[in-house]
Amino acid sequence: MDTIEIRNLRLRAQIGFSTHELDAPQDVVINLRIHLADRRAGETDDPADAFNYRTVTKAVIRLVEGARFALVEKLAEEIARLAVVDFGAPSVEVSVSKPGALRRSDSVGIQIKRGPDDYARNIAYLSLGSNIDPEANLAAAIDQLRRLTTVLALSSVYQTRPQGYAQQEHFLNMAVKLRTLRTPAQFKTEVIDRIESALKRVHDPKNANAPRTIDLDISLWNDEVIQFGAKPWTIPDADIAHFAYVAIPLAELAPEYIHPQLGKSLKEIAAPFKSDEVNRLDLKLTRN
Repeated sequence: MDTIEIRNLRLRAQIGFSTHELDAPQDVVINLRIHLADRRAGETDDPADAFNYRTVTKAVIRLVEGARFALVEKLAEEIARLAVVDFGAPSVEVSVSKPGALRRSDSVGIQIKRGPDDYARNIAYLSLGSNIDPEANLAAAIDQLRRLTTVLALSSVYQTRPQGYAQQEHFLNMAVKLRTLRTPAQFKTEVIDRIESALKRVHDPKNANAPRTIDLDISLWNDEVIQFGAKPWTIPDADIAHFAYVAIPLAELAPEYIHPQLGKSLKEIAAPFKSDEVNRLDLKLTRN
């Protein structure tokens, strides 16, 4: 097995969680060892047969400089995922270190090794909604999802009328596609409940349609039909077939996804809803 090495890639990253680390980019040093199963490049001397390390490096730079990370562990994981999932590396070793992070030490960091089997994860689609300071709370929820999972895509944000209880503000709704190692039950307790608690979601037993800081629901999980938990919760979420604010954002993310119970694509499910039921906003969610 051949190995391509990218040594001592020095970048500036928004990384850390201490107060002094939140205001300014930190130096990070990244090393990649990409193991290759195909040896044709050494035989043919043809660039078309070689692994394009320049393209991978550019993608790593965009990743590091375009997002915020609390931990070097998360940054290393995202770099490994990029090399394996997006660029097809059979195996990759990634080390990420922060120079000067510890007194009397040159640097502190982590080294990981990953392959395709490490990313045989569950693909989940979540539906999010808020009508209490909705821009800030949706942005905060997305930020937490990025920390706890691998976020793959975000839908547009849609403004919708409240359902069931009209005497409240309009909602902002959207959908998120992500990858996770957790089961649905673990995801509910370790991700959804955690985020809703952090954002002070209040469940009113007398009014299930009351205003809320945030609402997160698992709408789809791979292509599975699942019941889990004591309630029990069901996947796919039945609301997909009944409400535009659920169906339309999901259809934007995965129009050709076939609903495992209805046998229709999300695009087909969303099509009958009236255009005035949701209002697509030109809104980019960012934390203050």
